[in-house]
Parts: sequence; C-alpha cells; structure tokens
Amino acid sequence: MPSGTGKVAYTSDLIRQSWMRQGLLQAASKSFWAPYKGLTKDAIIMQATTSTAEKGHTVVFDMDGSLAGRPVKGNTTAKGTGEQKKRFSDKLTVEDYRYVVDNGTAFDGIESGNLNITQHEDSRVKLGDLWVKSSDQAFFDIGQQTFTHGIDLTTFDIGDMFEIEQVLKKGTGFSTTNGITKRLPLEPYMTVDGEPIWLWVMDIDTKIKFLANSGVQTLLSQADVRGAGNMVIKGKIGKIGSFVFVEAKDFFGDVVGPITTGGYYNYDAVAVQQAGLRQYDTVNHVWTGETGFDVGAVLKSRNLILGAGAFQHGRGKSPDYKWEATDFEKFSESAMEVWCGTKATQLVSETPDYNDRKAAGYSYGGIYVDITHS
Repeated sequence: MPSGTGKVAYTSDLIRQSWMRQGLLQAASKSFWAPYKGLTKDAIIMQATTSTAEKGHTVVFDMDGSLAGRPVKGNTTAKGTGEQKKRFSDKLTVEDYRYVVDNGTAFDGIESGNLNITQHEDSRVKLGDLWVKSSDQAFFDIGQQTFTHGIDLTTFDIGDMFEIEQVLKKGTGFSTTNGITKRLPLEPYMTVDGEPIWLWVMDIDTKIKFLANSGVQTLLSQADVRGAGNMVIKGKIGKIGSFVFVEAKDFFGDVVGPITTGGYYNYDAVAVQQAGLRQYDTVNHVWTGETGFDVGAVLKSRNLILGAGAFQHGRGKSPDYKWEATDFEKFSESAMEVWCGTKATQLVSETPDYNDRKAAGYSYGGIYVDITHS
C-alpha cells in the first residue's frame, strides 16, 4: 500500500479509482455545465450514479405528475370516480468508454513518490481535461440534435424574445418533429435564490445580432453603468424577463460518425478540441465538424432554452485509470475508463397522459431556437 507521499498503487482498484476521481473533481471546475447539474428533476441536468453498474446497465428516472381532474358535485356518487395519479418515467443505458493517451518514451515515475513529476500525473490531467470537454459536448449536441420542439427566426430583438417567452408559457406555437403541438409549458429552473428562470444558451453570432439591434441599444443606453454585472461595461446580456442568457463557445473538433443514435450521445464519434455550440450549414445540410461544412454558406445558429429536467446523465462504475507498458516498457499508454450514458429527457407515460398539454413523448425540459444568418 502506498504511503502519503503521492504514490499510486496501480494494483489497487480502490486507490487508483480514488486518485482518478480526485483529478476529475479538479478538472470539473472548467465545465460549462457544472452549475446546472443535480440529483433531481429540478436541475437542468439530472445525474444518477450506480457505482456497480457496467456496460448495458439501465438507470431509471421517475417523475410524478399533478392531478388535473374534476370534483364530484353534491350527492353524486364519488366512489370509483377518483383520478388515477399521473406517473411518468424515462431511462437510459450506461455504456463503457475509454479515453487513451500515448505516453511515448517518457519514464514511468510510479515509484518516485511524487506524482507531480511523473508521466502518470501528466496523463491524468490531460485525460481529465479531455473527459470534461467530451462530457460538456454531449449536452450541447444532445440539445441541438434531439430536441423535438423549436422556434425559427431570422431576426432576434426584444420583441422576438418576449414572443418566445409567450410560446414557452402557453405550450403552443412551436415547430415540432413529433406532431405534439400542445405540450406542457416549459418548467423553469429554480436558482439558488428561488427565482424561476429559463437558461438561454447562445453562440457569439446570436449575441452580436441581439446586442446590435436598435431596441436593445436603446435599452443599453438607459442602463445604469454602475455595478459589477451591468451589460454596458461587461458586454454580457445577463437576465432579461424570465431568461438568463449565457454565451457558450463554438465547437472545435471532428466527427467520425453519427453524433446521436436513438437519442443517445455517441461519445466515440466526436473528438473535442473545444466544447461548444455547433452551427448548421443550410446549403450542405451538415453541422460544424462534419464533412462538407462550409463556413461561407448560409449558416444557422441553434440556441438552447433549458428548463428543469432537460437532460439525463447516468454514471456507472467509478472512473478508472489504467496504464500499460509495451516493447520492454520502453513505450507506454494510459487510459481513463468511464461508464456513462447521456440523453435528453423524453418521458413515457406509465398512466394515461393528460388530455390537454401532453407531458410525454417529446423533449421535456428544453427547446431550440434557430436563427438564420444571411
């Protein structure tokens, strides 16, 4: 067993996994999505962990619905007329993924007692950073690729923003891919202060189009320049109405296959240099990073509006660090193994769904907003 000098006993699963988790916790601070994760449907990202789950394990998410029935009047018989409690659920399957790095001919410092100067520590840092980027990209891509309801715009000003808020609260007026035109209004995400908001995730092109609008310019000209979070000095939109606007980076990386399959994110299909939102090439009908994408074509930004329970992320066994020497230990490779699955929440009705404003059969906690740039 190692002492407190920083050695890692690679024959010990518990110590090795603990060391890997420590590195992932350190890297997690870089994650765009870290503030929005939680263990219940009230979070934007519902995360469930089953520490013994391996490939193929299913994680189930349950949700109760509210009653929507009618009372019984007067002496009319009430027995047998009770409304069945609404019950909805969703589930995802955990898969096994390995992120691998070639250590080259660098020495193995396992016995040096100081991981800060060994190849293993360097590999752990780089693999942890790669996992955070890959995990972040999953939520950007799941939202952009699988959300079933959206709104199409060519302009984006204050008026458009309030019309979108109206659509979210009424549950109608969307473009939809599944025929459900009357859905439950998008449930807001509650901040730590108990304030209900929707998170609007936008790219830089959308932000510039919004800030350049004359109506927004008028709003900015009347704003108080004092304070740490004002739009005038910071160039950030912040909170307007029921929305909190957050700018995401653009995606940089490569795609080698379908980004999603059956609603699930294919981690092994996307190499991520920088996690962020993609744009859609309306001429060649491909996304940023896919073969044929042309930055000179007419592009469309796909923004995400997220409420409670937008995504599900399932974790299985603890992330593990593995190392193997080859060719008489002259060369070595390291790998981080994770068990996970990610998809948008799409509820299945365990009991009859609501007659009005359906709750099941669509992306429950998020919509997209497409803005075409001419």
